Amino acid sequence: MPFFRTIKVRDGIIGTWHLTEEPYEFLNEITLSIADRERFDKIKSDKRRVEFLAARCLLNKVMSDEPQVSYSDLGKPFLENHSLNISISHSSDFVGVFLSEKNIGIDIERTDRMIDKVADRFLHPDEKVHIKQLNNQQLAKIVYWSAKEAIFKSSESQGIQFNNQIYIVPFNPELTTNFFAQLRMDNKTFRYRLSFQNFENNVLVYCVQE
Repeated sequence: MPFFRTIKVRDGIIGTWHLTEEPYEFLNEITLSIADRERFDKIKSDKRRVEFLAARCLLNKVMSDEPQVSYSDLGKPFLENHSLNISISHSSDFVGVFLSEKNIGIDIERTDRMIDKVADRFLHPDEKVHIKQLNNQQLAKIVYWSAKEAIFKSSESQGIQFNNQIYIVPFNPELTTNFFAQLRMDNKTFRYRLSFQNFENNVLVYCVQE
């Protein structure tokens, strides 16, 4: 099975899996808990089934034990009886799992995904001005989108407005892979360190709350 790789980062470990299997191939490799089997049986799409199972396989690959994944009332995953936090993401090609003791988020997107039609919904006006000054605007838009998705996943809130509550500190993704962002919510400002990687026509962005 094409387990892709693990990436050790400053605040934890990331595992990525290249999606090429059918659901039955995963089921021959892992044993689902009762709760996961119930979740799996409710999934109708083969693609979503593969994504679900690949995330469980990844978790087994990067951890020595086999913790149970549960979900908060807002849908945020967490590990039962475990000190590590978990974040999960998938694109059409890959699944990614990020594990850390800190509050984290991860997102994977295809670099060729066309998101111009939704740019007004996730880009702050100042961010749009900055991106227009860059040579590779497509890369910048994908990284900004993925960064905001990762930050959203790290929060315990719904209804966050990406275009005015999450602000990316200006940077050029052609020159650096490390950057910073802020989430403004309930009269508070939460600060994040972020980093991204390009691989196999995908961009992976992960965030760590400071």
